[in-house]
Amino acid sequence: MDHIQAMRVFVQVAENHSFRRAAQHLTVSNALATRAIAMLEAQLHVRLLNRTTRTLSLTEAGAQYLDGCRSLLEELDQLEAAILCSDGEPGGTLRIVAAGALSMTSLTGLLDGYRKRYPKVKLHVTLSDKRVDLIEGGFDAGFVTGSMPSGAEVVEHPLVTNPMVAVASPAYLRQHDVPESPEDLTRHGFIGLPQESRDAAWGFRHHDGSSQSVKLEPSYTVNNALMVRQAALAGMGPAIVPQDVAAADLKDGTLVRLIPDYSIDDPEVSMSIVYPSRKYLAAKTRLFVEHVLACFSFGEQVDLRRGEPDVEALKAASHHGFSIPAAVYGAIHAAR
Repeated sequence: MDHIQAMRVFVQVAENHSFRRAAQHLTVSNALATRAIAMLEAQLHVRLLNRTTRTLSLTEAGAQYLDGCRSLLEELDQLEAAILCSDGEPGGTLRIVAAGALSMTSLTGLLDGYRKRYPKVKLHVTLSDKRVDLIEGGFDAGFVTGSMPSGAEVVEHPLVTNPMVAVASPAYLRQHDVPESPEDLTRHGFIGLPQESRDAAWGFRHHDGSSQSVKLEPSYTVNNALMVRQAALAGMGPAIVPQDVAAADLKDGTLVRLIPDYSIDDPEVSMSIVYPSRKYLAAKTRLFVEHVLACFSFGEQVDLRRGEPDVEALKAASHHGFSIPAAVYGAIHAAR
């Protein structure tokens, strides 16, 4: 077995946590898969996997090697595809993770724009309300809220802010006193995310500039922001959700904004795109990041369902080393 094939076996074993499932995926024997890992470990003089009778996990060296293998194999696949395909169009599967608090209406439009532009790329999207390790999870890119720990393995570009709002259904408010201050929320059955997803303390800022912190202990918790919205719509109590998530409900009156004189200070209101270090960035990932940056204005959100790019976003993308077609610049200037 050559070195490249052994790397492919290693990636499958690591992702499936099983020699048997990896061998089935690659249509090879279990023995061959075992020999491939043994060959790599012998060449590297380091153990890549911790193996017991019941579990299989990566060593620290194995996790580092997995990241490099994934990126190198993706680049190799892209190179081969470019040689075989005259247009050199990217292909394969782009794995994306998105925070559950984000509006999938907007993101769906953005993803659809990329899919139409690069139809040979398959999109695999995972929603998560917990912080996900981009590298360990095997994702190519992610949309995250709040701030991500900085590090050499991940690049982060802030995109937009999405304010949080306190809401409740009209049916709930007909049966309960309408909260007029942040403290009033503590006397209601608050709906929220579990403690491991976010802290119970919320910061509120009045329009006069004064601020205060209130601890809201949920009487009903669910580990998905969209389910928090659904619970509020069902009249189970007040909730704090991203404004973008509740925008349609507030417009049609199925949810009512509470304490409108207050804004909510929360680090989770910012959204960023993150992706692995550009050292081994695959073409499909690089093109996706370029597409995302071109669809966001510098400090403002554009209508992603129209996919309208913005000059400042394109300048920011170029500043960060991403190539933006000159034709896109020309089309924007012509439109203005």
